Amino acid sequence: MKFNFKMIAMATVATAFAGEALAVEWNVSLWGKRRAFTEHVEKMAELVSAKTNGDFTLNISYGGLSKNKENLDGISIGAFEMAQFCAGYHRDKNPSITVLELPFLGCLLYTSPSPRDS
Repeated sequence: MKFNFKMIAMATVATAFAGEALAVEWNVSLWGKRRAFTEHVEKMAELVSAKTNGDFTLNISYGGLSKNKENLDGISIGAFEMAQFCAGYHRDKNPSITVLELPFLGCLLYTSPSPRDS
C-alpha cells in the first residue's frame, strides 16, 4: 500500500509542475567592467528576458564567477552556463577558434552580406 501511495504522490507533484513553465536562469561569466566589448552580451540578456517574458534570464557577472583565463574551464565543469573568453588563452584546448584572432578576420566574419550577394 505504501508503494502505491508514493507513486500517486509523485504523479500528483509531477502533474502540478508540468502545467507551469519553470523559469530558467543562466549565469554568464565576463571579465573586466562593462564596456563596448561586452555590450552585445548585455543586449542579448535584455532581449532574451523581454522575448520570454522573464522566463529565461541571463545573470551577468563581471569577474565574480571566474578569472578571465578560466572561463572556458568553468563552462566545461558546469560552474556557469555561458562565458566570454579569449581564444588566445586556450590555444591547446580549442585550436580551431584561434583563427578568429588573425587581424581583421573577425570583422569579416561578422559583417552583413553584400547587396550584390543576394
